[in-house]
Amino acid sequence: MLILGQLFFYIPFFTMALITFYYTRWTRKKVSVLIVSLPSAYFTYQIFSIRHWETTSLLSKYVLGLTISVILLIVWLFILYNKKN
Repeated sequence: MLILGQLFFYIPFFTMALITFYYTRWTRKKVSVLIVSLPSAYFTYQIFSIRHWETTSLLSKYVLGLTISVILLIVWLFILYNKKN
């Protein structure tokens, strides 16, 4: 049942990701934003795949990593926006 639930999530997710990557005109700024957002995606995946028997300290490490990576992403977007203007 768990595998079926994961399939209902992952199949549309990867389909939409492939469509998005195909129809996007890639520039240096877009690639840099993609690279900076990869740690956020990693920590989000780690948080969603954590199980109830794992320690709370592990979850707090992942949440801290996600927080730091989202802050870095916001700072990078702010820098790109200010460089444009």
